[in-house]
Amino acid sequence: MPSYSEIIQQINDLQKQAERQRKEEYSSVLKNIKKQIAEYGITAEELGLASAASGKRGSKPGPKTNKTRKPRAKRANAGVKVPPKYKDSSTGNTWTGRGKMPKWVSAALASGRSLESMLIAPAAPVTPGN
Repeated sequence: MPSYSEIIQQINDLQKQAERQRKEEYSSVLKNIKKQIAEYGITAEELGLASAASGKRGSKPGPKTNKTRKPRAKRANAGVKVPPKYKDSSTGNTWTGRGKMPKWVSAALASGRSLESMLIAPAAPVTPGN
């Protein structure tokens, strides 16, 4: 039975062999993919690569790492103020009902109050022409 260090060396050798094999196969695989894209008229958008299509050309092939990941796009409603949904009439504290429940809500629930009792009445809708 091989020792731990021998197995680690075999793993390293196999990883090097796999990388050499990948480099050897890369150009033929890329050529085949390009041929099929042209043959079927596949677009970057269909592949989910629309933003990558306008990116760098001629970059090194290889696995992506977290260092090359683009920052996540902001949501359309990011930063939009949400009106409060719950209010403590004794302290004036409010909560939108989103995110972690505030301590004052937890304390009120523990004391026997319900969320419904803390609901803020919705404003009457404004209709044009009235």
